[in-house]
Amino acid sequence: MKGSENMQGYKNSADLIEHLKTSYHQFIDEYQGISDNIADDKISQVDKTPREMLSYQVGWIHMILSWEQTEESGKEITTPTPGYKWDQMRQLYDDFNVKYGSEGLQAEEQELGKVVKELMEWVDKMPEDELFKPGQRKWATTKAMWPVSKWIRINAISPFTNYSRQVRKWKNFTVRKSERQNAQ
Repeated sequence: MKGSENMQGYKNSADLIEHLKTSYHQFIDEYQGISDNIADDKISQVDKTPREMLSYQVGWIHMILSWEQTEESGKEITTPTPGYKWDQMRQLYDDFNVKYGSEGLQAEEQELGKVVKELMEWVDKMPEDELFKPGQRKWATTKAMWPVSKWIRINAISPFTNYSRQVRKWKNFTVRKSERQNAQ
């Protein structure tokens, strides 16, 4: 069946949680030395600013958790989220930046830590079949037939891994350049 493979070879929910935790820490640790006054600086070598990457992660994890809460309550689920269609992701990401990025980097980092913890607790409580087999959640049942674990991998683990490299690259061009200029 399409999409039924156990993505990344996760042995069980504990293994998935460990990958989530590791990728989250790699990502968030890159924010050391980035302050609010430079977190929105754009450079041509990286597509998003550190604040945009942080907002993206907070937003996506909030969406996944809200889909699950909505389904548990028996209500109709709108994906990706009410007021948006899948072809309007750029506008949704802009709204993530406004909603989550406006309180400052430290508050956003704390919010990310909170939702990652909620995500790990939810995964820990979920039966293995519901986590690794497709068709177990209405919100995760699409043409692609991804299991919940793949939604988590695609929207949390993989972006954390990719964005940690992007933030590091951004720091190499921005923060370290600034430090060199100040040292001269």
